[in-house]
Amino acid sequence: MKKLLLFTLLFTATITSAQTYFNNIEIYSDNGERFTVFLNNVQQHEFAENNVAITGLAAPAYGLKIVFENPNSKNIDKTLYLPEGENSLTYKIIEKKGKKKLRIVSMVDHLSEIVPTQTRRVVVYNPNPVFSQTTTTTTTSGVGNPDNVSVGISVGGVNMDVNVNTGNNGVYTETTTTTTTTTVGGGIDDHYIMDGYNGPYGCPWPMSEADFRQALQTIKSKTWDDTKLSIAKQVVAANCLFADQVRDIVNLFDWEDKKLEFAKFAYDYTYDTGNYFKVAQAFEWEDSIEELNEYINTH
Repeated sequence: MKKLLLFTLLFTATITSAQTYFNNIEIYSDNGERFTVFLNNVQQHEFAENNVAITGLAAPAYGLKIVFENPNSKNIDKTLYLPEGENSLTYKIIEKKGKKKLRIVSMVDHLSEIVPTQTRRVVVYNPNPVFSQTTTTTTTSGVGNPDNVSVGISVGGVNMDVNVNTGNNGVYTETTTTTTTTTVGGGIDDHYIMDGYNGPYGCPWPMSEADFRQALQTIKSKTWDDTKLSIAKQVVAANCLFADQVRDIVNLFDWEDKKLEFAKFAYDYTYDTGNYFKVAQAFEWEDSIEELNEYINTH
């Protein structure tokens, strides 16, 4: 009986490790309302659109936020679960009883080509914030000093070039060009700032402690390591964790191989990757620690 149970666990583990996710999604608004898509709190395109396609989604789940251009429309905030394999999915934003909802329209079990059009924005999934630059030019006319003037001014990160050209009878034209660099989904608030930590970060916004404790309790309530692993991967893929939190989840597994599999998986979804050595505290075998370190060094 024990041998049969062990074989079943190994077989299930083999199937689990063979799972692949590589999806394309398209989201459009039923009424043409413009919106911006965030995945794992990272803005995926520069400007609001009414049809957005995102390719190259390799995780089983993402934290999805849809922010509408109309400030009176409430955001859609949910976890987007994606199927195994290679799929192309289409979602529609509808309004039901005054509330915006996301509904799946179609799914095909292959990666169909998504062609950008005048009405469809296509982007590749980006785990980093998107940046854009805005330039504004203002021209005014009047009567004033007949001398030619050219002035360059820099105030608070804003560059201004002012040119005054004398015309007939002292009439001049003044052109002011203002160039501002705008960080979309980024800037000083593009990621969480952890006190005393200046190392690299693998994801921008760690989940709240309350949400983590709830997720931890859900994982802990399961009996089998395979079930724990499946839920833990879903939680991590849709969020961002601290190294301490990854260690706490690793401690929930009974089997060393499951601990190692999860620790490898969670590395890309950890904020303070420079503190990942803390995860080693959850392992019993030095071989597991060495394998994890080798994975990180070659990742």
